[in-house]
Amino acid sequence: MNRIDAFIDSFCELYETRGFADEEEQVLPDREVLKDVFMTLLNASCLREEASFSSFRVCFLDPESSFLDAYVYAHRLKFDTPIPFSVSGLHKLAPAINPSMSYLVVNLSKAPYMVTGIIAAYTTWDKIMKGERLSGSGMPLVPNFFVKGPGEIDACFGEQVIVGYSFGSFLVSRYHVFESSLVADELRRGSSVSEEERVKFLCRVLWNVNHYKHGGAILIVPSKDYDSRYLDIKYKLPCEFLFRDEMSMIDVNEAVRNKELVSYSDFIAKLTTVDGAVLLTKDLDLLGFGVEILTDKMARKQPDMRFINSDDTENKNRKFNDNGTRHRSGYRFCDCVEGSVAIVCSQDGSVKACTKKDGKVVVYDNVAT
Repeated sequence: MNRIDAFIDSFCELYETRGFADEEEQVLPDREVLKDVFMTLLNASCLREEASFSSFRVCFLDPESSFLDAYVYAHRLKFDTPIPFSVSGLHKLAPAINPSMSYLVVNLSKAPYMVTGIIAAYTTWDKIMKGERLSGSGMPLVPNFFVKGPGEIDACFGEQVIVGYSFGSFLVSRYHVFESSLVADELRRGSSVSEEERVKFLCRVLWNVNHYKHGGAILIVPSKDYDSRYLDIKYKLPCEFLFRDEMSMIDVNEAVRNKELVSYSDFIAKLTTVDGAVLLTKDLDLLGFGVEILTDKMARKQPDMRFINSDDTENKNRKFNDNGTRHRSGYRFCDCVEGSVAIVCSQDGSVKACTKKDGKVVVYDNVAT
């Protein structure tokens, strides 16, 4: 089985097991149809238009479907004459598509496949991310392919990436690392922060870190009384979760608390752009940033490791030295500081989270944000 077959099979399997297909329009096309579509998109992704590569989304809806009636902010615009779904056709159409707000609509009911129109969706996601709104609309929840660049395509449900393909390899996104994993168990232990706020906070921080494209690390220790022998904090800047050193956030209304969550998480994310890690407690209180992990003070330079696959089995082929300096330092930190968690973001956007369990550092990669 080649990589493309494996990618399509993973998309189909994960899409089914995660239960996305509640409506008829959310059901995936047949596997062979998906593969045909993917191959056309892969070839189209490598073509330049006006000296640049296009980024766009393609979804699969029947032209007569009423599915979008529930999305009052999404407008389906039909071409008078359908456009052939081909490499040359996509090459011309793709620059017109904003992948944050639009889909090209492809009718796959019969061959040859045709592009029937565009879904233009007014979204407020950018305003949510900036803290200007607390809630709003996202892209309509239909299966789609997101062409990110030459040779890079994500298989998605709405904006949620299920599995990503890049130059012949693919990664399965992990969506529940902060809710149902050994990392989640460790973050809960001894924390007074609610599950919902912790997950929102971490995902928002990591989303912002990815968009800074700087990379970074977040170290989470059990409490302010952690074992400090292995860290040097360049910038000590202690403050409490949601800035509650300034005011109590326990009894304020939900809207104000959500605004504070946005503000605090954005603040923490920006700190990761300084060289060194950000240091938090399990209550998400900030201890400082620009943190150096003092690996020379650690007795064990190479901890026992467990790397966990997307199906929760152990990948015995992965080794400690397969990772970069930032990642290895995080693994060593978790090995030495009991009850700690390390979250490491690469410049390419990949995220790993790890903790120690039964004497081994356990690593989850490709954490979704």
